[in-house]
Amino acid sequence: MADLPPKKGDPEWEEWAEDILDSTEFDTELGKQISKDALRIAEGELSKAEFHERYGDEVKAEFGVDERPTKPDPEPDNTMPRVPGDRNQTRRNVLKAMGGAAAAVGLAGCVSASADDGSESDGNPDSDTQIGMAIDTERCIACLQCSEACKEENNTDIGVHWPYVFRYEDEHAGDTREDFLTRHCQHCSEPSCTYVCPTQARYRRTEDGIVLTDYDTCVGCKYCQVACPYGVNYLGKDEPNEVVGSEFEGDRVGRDGRTVGGNPPKGVMGKCTYCVHRQDSDDPELQGTTACEQACPVDVIHFGDMNDRDSDPREHLREKEGSNQYRLLDEVGNEPNIVYIGKRPSKDAEPVQGPVSYEELNMRDGNYDYVGAQDEAPADGEEGDAA
Repeated sequence: MADLPPKKGDPEWEEWAEDILDSTEFDTELGKQISKDALRIAEGELSKAEFHERYGDEVKAEFGVDERPTKPDPEPDNTMPRVPGDRNQTRRNVLKAMGGAAAAVGLAGCVSASADDGSESDGNPDSDTQIGMAIDTERCIACLQCSEACKEENNTDIGVHWPYVFRYEDEHAGDTREDFLTRHCQHCSEPSCTYVCPTQARYRRTEDGIVLTDYDTCVGCKYCQVACPYGVNYLGKDEPNEVVGSEFEGDRVGRDGRTVGGNPPKGVMGKCTYCVHRQDSDDPELQGTTACEQACPVDVIHFGDMNDRDSDPREHLREKEGSNQYRLLDEVGNEPNIVYIGKRPSKDAEPVQGPVSYEELNMRDGNYDYVGAQDEAPADGEEGDAA
């Protein structure tokens, strides 16, 4: 399960990262160090060029390839090699089997194609469109219908909740109050998870800013999980929920030709995709929608282009301009593209049982530990620059 991780630099971070990485066949120490430095990029403490050079030899030695998006001036390549489909092979052996051919093409076709194919080449593209959300926690009733709808739509494993609703008690102005916070992948503009991916299976689309995983090229090293400050990544285990889940009915192949839709295969990393199969659909009624937004009975989730002043999320942010607005862990520097409306949870927020449990909806609950906002979070009433 992907808990909200400890903050980088906390003593618990080392143990947390080791627990995650020791379950893979790849280098745990490399995963820890490269993930720490990926977060330093987001914080502005390390340049992408320095980061890429620092780990180039180690990544190449461990994986046989190094296609991280921090690679300077990657040469375009229209080929798209794929990891063979026999999931019984270890991912390390697959890379070795690809050998010199994989190194020669560098899996570059998966990341360095022409600019109009939607893939990312430099880790920080400029785009006129940035898909994101405004989530109104002041309206949330913790009914969990967003989680249930996502599971039905994407056929995710039992216990996996791409949107997870945290229920917690927090003290404000001397009063203890129960609040809720729905946590998706933040689809960051500076996604540290992409910086550590050796095959560039984890990537950010230039056309709309959605962060995705190419299921055909992911090797399951879990480096993205450790490099993400939000705890939104899950390794596919092929354990569908027979009651809630259903077969994925969307197109798994996105408009850029990469396999990104629905639940990940066993041994492959997955997370919220913003229902990319809908965004890439030929059906105009599906485009611009997500299952979680449509299922919410109280209009908590607003999905759309954060760069468009007339989009649903931007309009809602203006309607609620009198309420506090913030981004999760915005001080980290990943530039998340979800804006929350309501009281920011404090570092002392404590998890509690909500009005509806995941078990009651036949969805196994995850082993989550709620981590509140950091000490440097603005006080209640301070508004961010969301709108």
